[in-house]
Amino acid sequence: MSDGVKRSAGLRVEESGSPHGLRGPQPISVSMVAVLMMAPTAVEIVGFVEMAGESPMRGDGPGTVLLMLPALFCFGLPVAFLGTLFGVLPTLSVAVWAGRRCAGRHVGWWILAVAGCWAAAVALWPAATGDGLETWLWVWPSGTTALSTVTLLTRWALTRGRPYGTVVGVGLLSAAAVVAVGSLAYGTGLVDEYAPPRVHASDLVGTWNDGRGGTLRLDGEGRAVATGTWSQGGVDSPDGRCEGSGTWRFEPDDDPWLQSVTIDVGDCWSGQWTLSGTAGRPKLNYQLGDTDSPEWYVLAR
Repeated sequence: MSDGVKRSAGLRVEESGSPHGLRGPQPISVSMVAVLMMAPTAVEIVGFVEMAGESPMRGDGPGTVLLMLPALFCFGLPVAFLGTLFGVLPTLSVAVWAGRRCAGRHVGWWILAVAGCWAAAVALWPAATGDGLETWLWVWPSGTTALSTVTLLTRWALTRGRPYGTVVGVGLLSAAAVVAVGSLAYGTGLVDEYAPPRVHASDLVGTWNDGRGGTLRLDGEGRAVATGTWSQGGVDSPDGRCEGSGTWRFEPDDDPWLQSVTIDVGDCWSGQWTLSGTAGRPKLNYQLGDTDSPEWYVLAR
């Protein structure tokens, strides 16, 4: 270049007069496109992870992204705008400022640092309303990964001649890469897909506990006795705990996901329970609330 300064195509802080700086509508629109294009990749990752995790019901897997695409791109615009306004652009602006003041012109590592701090602060809210430290420990790294990825992509795209094409291309490639890697991991047996333990009726005989003082006793004659269990209204129901006696019946199936236990204990429980857990520690699960977003009442041996 005429000024004799060698410039890299990497992530660098642009001068204030650069056409791809942080001023104007372009950074906002590029960031929104980045959020929308990386959302399918995030859904795929969650789907693959859920396939390996213990669950009361079979997960939809990464293929659910195909069903969610219309909603992601139609109803995701407000989310993308808010994420850009309160997440991506503030992170990028602070990283650019820190890069100029503390470490020269490269801002990539500063984006990771700022995203980590921002995600750690945001994770305090679900931690306070959820399970405390356990919730914070998974919200923080996942939030850091999501925010830093989108911010890095936005920053990189803004240094390119065609920022929107860059974002779309990276989004499509990342979604394809996740499918390829995930399919390879499960297909080769490197990661095992979770399935409930196969059981017989005799394996279910005994006392089951909910961890909060409630028990359900199933005997070999098909009788069931509930003591201090939660009613069908759920753990937040004003009906509270209930007691009762009735019957139970195991319904086997070749598919372990379709095994079920029908328990009829008066006003306490009536209907099918699914199986989960492991062979050494099986669990009974009863679905509560909305079918699309259920909660589960779990009893374990």
